[in-house]
Amino acid sequence: MGADSDLGMALDRLYETFSRYPLPDKIDVCDHCVAPESVQAARAVPLRALSASVLESYAWNALSTWGDIEDFKYYLPRLLELLISEELDGFLHADGLTIKVGAYWHDWPQDEKYAVVAVVNAWWRITLHHYPRDVDIMKMIEIIADNLKLDLCDYLAEWESNADNEAAALHMAWLVEDFPVQSAHGADWYVLLENWIDGSAPARILEDALSSPSSSQVEQDLLHALEHHEWWSRRPK
Repeated sequence: MGADSDLGMALDRLYETFSRYPLPDKIDVCDHCVAPESVQAARAVPLRALSASVLESYAWNALSTWGDIEDFKYYLPRLLELLISEELDGFLHADGLTIKVGAYWHDWPQDEKYAVVAVVNAWWRITLHHYPRDVDIMKMIEIIADNLKLDLCDYLAEWESNADNEAAALHMAWLVEDFPVQSAHGADWYVLLENWIDGSAPARILEDALSSPSSSQVEQDLLHALEHHEWWSRRPK
């Protein structure tokens, strides 16, 4: 089963699971913060027909000046779908929305947690199979490990299993170039990631992709990243 079909199935399950939360008859909104026409537009059509432009105002204001947790659960499947399809700006909204999920989902029913995790897993696979992405690989790692507190080891293992995938290698090339300039982070997941980058897996992923690069530019990028990884892994600890 491919990454795209995995995502479709996970999204269908997410919509089905969260369908227990209908559109509320009345929503508490700060009239000074949210335009009435924005609220009306977000209630005017079925959930799966809502566009990113219509939901952007809700994405900014959810759980603060617009609605409560049940409103958030109603809109969540569509918000995640629009983020993954890159219709909703991931740079602006991926972090904030997943932080809100992580802050509230500890007491959600188990099937709701499973449904969200399945979508995140599919989002990760989509990311590994497509480069570049609106939400870059480091932000995806932060969403998984920091915002949602999921076990990063499973996701790194899946990355290693995609070593013959050029997109996964290009994400690796980007990461090994970008990671040294990330600010120091004392969280356990960050230490785990740093140790993983220090190890042999990144080099294997880059080398496997170098066996048949799709272009001379890709080859150059992978070679440069491989050299950078060698320097990084030998730096004084």
